[in-house]
Amino acid sequence: MLTSEAFLIRKTPCGDADFVLTLFTREFGKIAGFAKHARKSRKRFGGRLEPFILLRVRMKDKSRDMNFVEDADTIKVYHSFMENIELFLWGSFMLESLDALLPKDSPNEELFGLLVSAFGELDVGKSVLPVVLQFQLGALSASGYEPNLDTCAVCDKQVEGESRFSIERGGVVCGECGGDAKNGFTVSGNLIRNRESMEMHLSKALQYIKLFTKFTEYHTERKLKTSRFIEELRI
Repeated sequence: MLTSEAFLIRKTPCGDADFVLTLFTREFGKIAGFAKHARKSRKRFGGRLEPFILLRVRMKDKSRDMNFVEDADTIKVYHSFMENIELFLWGSFMLESLDALLPKDSPNEELFGLLVSAFGELDVGKSVLPVVLQFQLGALSASGYEPNLDTCAVCDKQVEGESRFSIERGGVVCGECGGDAKNGFTVSGNLIRNRESMEMHLSKALQYIKLFTKFTEYHTERKLKTSRFIEELRI
């Protein structure tokens, strides 16, 4: 029997009583699971198969790329996500981003820890945009998609201050390589990583989140459904 902490990313009804699950687990990474009779069994699942609940799941050894989920216990409920629709949407965006970034069956404890930390901060009322931006950058880095913010993505030359960011090239581009800071979207690596600065410039934080959402979609070739919510936000 396998045991792991987990978050539910997605569940799909199967037949009259079952669920097909996508779980992000601490021990095994993103996995597919089959929860037999989960829609009717209060003892084994009790309505716990929902997002924004940190679970402990028990599974049988997988067969045909599918883990058989036996039951789930609650470790922690992040109540604020269920009481605040905007926070619910931000949390859904973070889970969908993970789904796009992570391959199946590839453990990533660093990324799991980032998610636990970010959900914990948001649940107690920390400023949303700096937390989400910090999580977004950490998730890109931990999953192998880290954007170049300090060196030119073309020539690898160190860049200072604001430089144009190229989604296609994967990072900032220096002036010699065509990265005119007067044209296109510009970023500053030092500013992005400064949590206090982002707290004071929330409109800038939102711009960066929108940029890295497009970056994620481009490099994973996955359109995020929640990106529409992000694009419509204004400060």
